[in-house]
Amino acid sequence: MKQYNSSNLLHSLKEDSVLLLEQVEQIGSHTPIELLEANDGPGRWNTLQVLEHLNSYYCYYIPKMLELVEKSATEPSVFFKPGILGGYFTRSMMPKDGVVKNKMKAMKGHSPNTQLNSENVISEFLQWQRKLILLIGKAENIDLNAIRVPISIAPYLKLKMGDMLMFIVAHNKRHWVQIENLLERYPALQSI
Repeated sequence: MKQYNSSNLLHSLKEDSVLLLEQVEQIGSHTPIELLEANDGPGRWNTLQVLEHLNSYYCYYIPKMLELVEKSATEPSVFFKPGILGGYFTRSMMPKDGVVKNKMKAMKGHSPNTQLNSENVISEFLQWQRKLILLIGKAENIDLNAIRVPISIAPYLKLKMGDMLMFIVAHNKRHWVQIENLLERYPALQSI
């Protein structure tokens, strides 16, 4: 399995996360509520629900990961080598050429409500996204291979910190494709 230069990996994850922060700030400032609440079919998520889904992951992972990083006495490792399971999860989430090829059902506890307050959802997402960027910065001072993070769907399973950061960013990219597709479906609303 491929290994990464830890510093380069974290730099890339941070760049991707800053870009998503900026994109969602733009959505929050310039997108009409009608567009944020529009979905692409019965039972399908709208933009606010996608962001709320991401919030549910952040709510579990970011506090846990920040605590683990702050308690860590490890030294940074030059290289990060993904674990078998962590690498698989990341690859399964990552869109290919801007397309999500493998559809998945949200895990229990990560399915959003249908009635959401746009200001609250976007504000919460932006707060979590800033914390993710902070977490990635702090991760520069630890060994991404050594710290293990319990996963939300099965806490007895633990993935390497580097795997979790890669998974979260891949998961975000996957859902950003979904948001872009939703927002592009309704050009008439964009001129409101």
